[in-house]
Amino acid sequence: MQEMVVDKHDISIINLLQENSQIPRLALAEKVGLSSSQCFRRLKRLEDAGVIDHYAAILNKEKAGIGVSAAIMVQYRKSEVNAREKTIELIQYTPVIYECYSITGEYDFMLRVYCKTMNEFNILVNNTFQVSFISGLHTYMLLSCIKDKQSLSL
Repeated sequence: MQEMVVDKHDISIINLLQENSQIPRLALAEKVGLSSSQCFRRLKRLEDAGVIDHYAAILNKEKAGIGVSAAIMVQYRKSEVNAREKTIELIQYTPVIYECYSITGEYDFMLRVYCKTMNEFNILVNNTFQVSFISGLHTYMLLSCIKDKQSLSL
């Protein structure tokens, strides 16, 4: 698949939408310096090409009732048949797991987890992950967020 070429107008559109995805389309066109039809065509092209993946509202975790944030390192049991697939399936169907990365090193996956209470987190660690195909866990409680940049720089 050929990589999409973006120019300065596309980058301006992307940057403005990352700041505020609800910016009125006419205001977006004005800020970018394009007619509304030109701006809309570019926006549609960026969406169709998958450069703009989706739009989302970003919640304040504390105000939304999330009391526990954690990073969990997970190691699956290499000696068990289909352990990797079983671990991925468990991760996919566990609602408090918001991100999962396959990683290098001692552990196989790094998870970002948000729970409402410590009890909910305790159930995750001491019940959900207590399965034969997981051989190791290491948890890190996330105390405060120093940087949480939601936008990508192009």
